[in-house]
Amino acid sequence: MIADTGATLTTIPAHVARSVGLVSTGSVTVKLADGTKKDVAIAEAGVEVRGDKAPVRVLVGSDEQVPLLGLTPLETLGLKVNPVDRVLEPAEFTLYMQKLNNPHENLQPC
Repeated sequence: MIADTGATLTTIPAHVARSVGLVSTGSVTVKLADGTKKDVAIAEAGVEVRGDKAPVRVLVGSDEQVPLLGLTPLETLGLKVNPVDRVLEPAEFTLYMQKLNNPHENLQPC
């Protein structure tokens, strides 16, 4: 699987989805690298990297689709890509809010 920070979601080949029993929950329109748009099946799955697990939405591509680990699951798992060493590294989670005195106030950065 290739970590692709230019891809929002994870994409897997259809034969992989079938082999692990994933069922499509619908479809989404995606914009491809060449700018064209295409409807692609989507499913709910779990991803595990280095022992950390997270629920993710995955796009189910053709049987020839190269498996891609997109930016959203990378961020969910607290990972970032080191492009020089070509490895995944831990990333810090950022939280931009403060405690509210009044639940009707707008959230403000910490």
